[in-house]
Amino acid sequence: MSDVLSRLSGARQTADAQWEARCPAHDDRHASLSVSRGDDGRVLLHCHAGCSPMAVCQSLDLRLGQLFPPKSAMPSRSRSVAAARGRIVATYDYQDANGELLYQVVRFEPKDFRQRRPDGNGGWTWDMAGVPRVLYRLPELMTAAPNEPFMVVEGEKDADNLAALGLHATTNPGGAGKWSKLSDDSVIDGRFVAILPDRDTPGRRHAEDVAARLHGRTAQVRILELPGSGKDVSDWIESRDSQTPQELRDALLSMFESAPVWQPPVQPVVTAPFDPARRPNVLIDTEEHRVVEETIAAMSADPDIYRRGAVLVRVIRDRQPEDGILRSAGSATISTLPAANLRERLTRIATFTKVNRKGEEVATHPASWLVSAIDARGEWPGIRPLGAVADAPVLRPDGSIWQSAGYDAATGVLFEPASAFPAIPEHPTIDHARRAAVTLAEVVCDFPFEADEHYGAWLAGVLTPLARFAFAGPSPLFLIDANVRGAGKGLLAQTIGRIILDREMPVSSYVHDPDEMRKKITAIAIAGDRMILFDNLEGAFGNDVLDRALTTSRWKDRILGRSEEIELPLTPAWYATGNNVQVAGDTARRIIHIRLDLLAEHPEQRSGFRHPNLIAWIIANRGRLISAALTILSAYVKAGSPSQGLTPYGSFEGWSDLVRQAVVWAGLPDPCLTRVKLAEASDTSIDALSQLITAWKQFDPGHRGIVVSEMLAELYSQQRDYTSGDPAAIAMRSALENLVSCPAGKSPSPRQVGNKLRHSRRRVVGGAYLDMDTGKYHRSGAVWRLFEVTNG
Repeated sequence: MSDVLSRLSGARQTADAQWEARCPAHDDRHASLSVSRGDDGRVLLHCHAGCSPMAVCQSLDLRLGQLFPPKSAMPSRSRSVAAARGRIVATYDYQDANGELLYQVVRFEPKDFRQRRPDGNGGWTWDMAGVPRVLYRLPELMTAAPNEPFMVVEGEKDADNLAALGLHATTNPGGAGKWSKLSDDSVIDGRFVAILPDRDTPGRRHAEDVAARLHGRTAQVRILELPGSGKDVSDWIESRDSQTPQELRDALLSMFESAPVWQPPVQPVVTAPFDPARRPNVLIDTEEHRVVEETIAAMSADPDIYRRGAVLVRVIRDRQPEDGILRSAGSATISTLPAANLRERLTRIATFTKVNRKGEEVATHPASWLVSAIDARGEWPGIRPLGAVADAPVLRPDGSIWQSAGYDAATGVLFEPASAFPAIPEHPTIDHARRAAVTLAEVVCDFPFEADEHYGAWLAGVLTPLARFAFAGPSPLFLIDANVRGAGKGLLAQTIGRIILDREMPVSSYVHDPDEMRKKITAIAIAGDRMILFDNLEGAFGNDVLDRALTTSRWKDRILGRSEEIELPLTPAWYATGNNVQVAGDTARRIIHIRLDLLAEHPEQRSGFRHPNLIAWIIANRGRLISAALTILSAYVKAGSPSQGLTPYGSFEGWSDLVRQAVVWAGLPDPCLTRVKLAEASDTSIDALSQLITAWKQFDPGHRGIVVSEMLAELYSQQRDYTSGDPAAIAMRSALENLVSCPAGKSPSPRQVGNKLRHSRRRVVGGAYLDMDTGKYHRSGAVWRLFEVTNG
């Protein structure tokens, strides 16, 4: 510091560790250079006229490196952060689903918060790069019964105080406004949620933001405004110190029951044609916030701009996005709105002016910074959310049917009918529903279902896309398979597509590589596809990415051209076809099975069908088939959604309470009965684990223990021949590739293998199991060992 100050002209101290001087990099007469010392001991230079630190150093005949203290004098990051922040008064552990510590939120006095994670050497690092952000108290949330509400609060202290009352409570790291930074919040899907905001403006905004993000994914969302003058729920609890924990718990649950169910504000609908002569004018000046807000307000006049999650989108009808999804000609898809097109649209809905050097207000183009600011805003009041584009009526949450052309604010569906549909009864009864089921049965009268419940599963597959915007949470995948090629599984899948879409449903190839699968699902989320078919499955079906997609209705990923992670709705009805498909154990519970069983040596030679040209028959009768399907759904809801006493279906409660219950109410078998045999036949996870344990015994015969990252580096080194050499290495590579479902010869990532090991830890197969050696820790990660089960 003294060396720098001695070279400056007119340096004078303005605070304990701050100086000001004339900047040597320009003709400075106002002492515009600030000099201070950073937490790590380096000298900080800031010229308020805009000169860079490099330019200042060159003018002083210094190197940038001379601004840094010697390494021996530099404090560690953990010590410098702690010293700068003050005294640590509380820490809050954030754990993954298996209870492993990911990071801590640290509270300092004076009041401040930071996040840190274990550094692998028994200490801490404040660098959080690459660490997934999870909900607080995640392991406890995963053990909650389906009907127990989740309390969402703004801080860890509040969550702990509610947990002490016997409630399931959580929060997100970072507090208000940071929910979108979570890596995964799918544990909340299908749940009853109470949001308890802090009593201030940021708290209320945060509550509305979280409610909007959870709406459509949960059973219910309610915002609880606590009585009294306290700032948060902890203050409310403290003010009632005379009440017992049970009384406080009962009071909160009573408030939850009486609070109104949160509904999104109704978005304005453009009903009158836009008049170009009445376009508003936006003056572009340095008040950028005003310019952006006025322009967004004008954008609501454009009926063709929508939002999807935190992305502006448009509907594409004349061409298909190049995203690897095969769609029929004429399919309307959703596409992100390019910046160039946004700029063009702005000139349609508003005029723009600026003040020139003469003080005159003159016409101008929308500024580039304005287009970028609008695109990056993430929130656009007045711009309607778009869930899907449909050419058939859809069911609404109240049981009514949206059958008027145009946008429906209740579902977010844009209805663009290509033909007329028969009227659906306004007050359908169970008799209407059962007659409708008979009408739909005619579609599949020639298909050899293995059992009646497989027909019930097919009907559920027809109803799901029509009901998709009337229930919260995800829907399961419908797997259509057969015992032999030519049984008609592909045609059976397309009967659903032809009824719902009037065309073949979009087809995507299934890929074993999780990264490629993630890209395909992101493309599906952007395009807003109502239905997706994974056709002609081969090999094991299911991986971590697909499992995550099937149990969530929101998807986070990076979109091409954007650096930040974007959250999008993910609401397609999922389908797949194959012969004797082997399904991974974790994926099997997410599947409804539709099985064809044909004992014929030459199935392709069959004849005598009731509908020889089935697709042509469906096209001719599509209107009444759609009407029949919607009648079943509407009748069930308007009858009060009577419970059929079915067993719960975890993760798919919303789908089960509407579609599954309606199928049984209409007189058909429970579609979920097909899952039992599928689970028995398709649990490949035990086989994969058995193969791994056998290979592990060969690879580590001395039971020394294995660090995953080091093992993968050894197995997949560039010098190794994958097809020959050490039999133990070959066996271990094959077992790992089978465990994580990745292509042969491609190295799994340490995280993929680690996640699978943690999921299977202490699961006994053949008298042995894998577990972490708690007595050992390696700088590269946990040490895993094979243990033998001992008597007793």
